[in-house]
Amino acid sequence: MNKQFEILSWDSELFQFKVCQINDLPQNDKELASFIHEIFKEEITLCYYRSIIKLALPTAISGFFDINLIDRKTTYSKPLAEKVLPNSNIQPYKKSYPEEKLFDLAIQSGIYSRFNVDEKISTSTFEELYKLWIINSVNKKIAKEVLVYYKQDELAGFVTLGEKNNRADIGIIAVDEKFRGKGIARALMSEAENWFIDNGYHNIQVVTQELNIPACKLYERCGYEKESQEYFYHFWKK
Repeated sequence: MNKQFEILSWDSELFQFKVCQINDLPQNDKELASFIHEIFKEEITLCYYRSIIKLALPTAISGFFDINLIDRKTTYSKPLAEKVLPNSNIQPYKKSYPEEKLFDLAIQSGIYSRFNVDEKISTSTFEELYKLWIINSVNKKIAKEVLVYYKQDELAGFVTLGEKNNRADIGIIAVDEKFRGKGIARALMSEAENWFIDNGYHNIQVVTQELNIPACKLYERCGYEKESQEYFYHFWKK
């Protein structure tokens, strides 16, 4: 495997062209020329690159790639404290496969996603990605649990629960448009924290986009503090 980048098989299959993750972006001309040669030899179309600082990109690289700062991803975290009273409207999702409304909510959760913001990625591909995300959350491949909120027997919201870096992790959360502003998202967050406390976790994190102001405000109201920020770039081969 090339140390500077790795081809992402899942993303490549989804997009139907080769996608890679850049691990180390060279700065000197010789290493940069070698890097570009390898990318083109592998016929890679799209590269992801993440950085804790804004990039000062070598001028030479812009001749080969369209480069966009596509996301400023913010991590929020807090210690888990005492449980709150359970909400009777919230329960684990019991079906083995997502119903249509859950698919719809999953897509709503991703409107600020870099895969939706990037105009070079089709809407259908973005939606397929989030459908796969909720499928693999429900079947527990990438999540430990999915909690759902029912309002008068109607699915109004959901949250996926997982683990990253040995911490409780909120995956995706969404509330249907017509039910927003009624405290459902906050109730889902509280119930998620109850679940994690019951399962022995002591700290929790959630990652969101800086542009997703409603989500940032929700987490801050729930007592989360900003821990870190990363810049995500998409390099499209010209």
